Amino acid sequence: MFNRVNCGLVALVMAVGVASSSAYAVLPVGDVWLGLSDQRVTTGLISEDETETTPGVRVFFASLGEDVPDFAAEPGWLGLDGTFAPGSNISFTINRALRQWSGSSFSVTDGFMSLGFGALEATSPATDSVVNGFSLTVDPEGGMHDHPDYLLLPPASDGIYALELSFSSSMPGVLTSLPVWILFSQNASEADGEAAYDWATANIPAPGVVGMLGAAGLFSLRRRR
Repeated sequence: MFNRVNCGLVALVMAVGVASSSAYAVLPVGDVWLGLSDQRVTTGLISEDETETTPGVRVFFASLGEDVPDFAAEPGWLGLDGTFAPGSNISFTINRALRQWSGSSFSVTDGFMSLGFGALEATSPATDSVVNGFSLTVDPEGGMHDHPDYLLLPPASDGIYALELSFSSSMPGVLTSLPVWILFSQNASEADGEAAYDWATANIPAPGVVGMLGAAGLFSLRRRR
């Protein structure tokens, strides 16, 4: 369906990520920190060098098109050594259709976003339904640090997009994470980025609300076996 950016260019984009993030200096920049607590996958914000962590974060912010239109290699997914069973898998689901910021909220857009890692690939659905993503293997030290490719597919346009994911572990008895929203800004103003981020952090479903989803919704978010 499209030609994915080659590995050399991905490395370049990752290398300049820290410098380019200054355009949104007031917004949190970092990787998705994957952990375990009470037999559930948890999320937080972690710096690329693993020196700064903020637990409980469920809204993340990144920029598309810094060097390649419609493309980002941030945020990565990072689990500290000793968190997961060596050789186990971390997988994800895309929980619903891609959203675009309207100026006051996020609404369903005609666009799609693809996530890729080497030959692995998953694309957001056209309507609100769950898409199973791919699995990444935990390293022998019990951690992981991978950067998937995020690619906004045609019809792509400038703006701010919201992608909803949940993360799972293949470890027995471990529950799926609460949903997270990753916001991607392409040529949007800092003011729009801040407004979209503030709205997202205020409106992402609270843990109690997520727990009240119907049985069908709960089943769709469970980890794959």
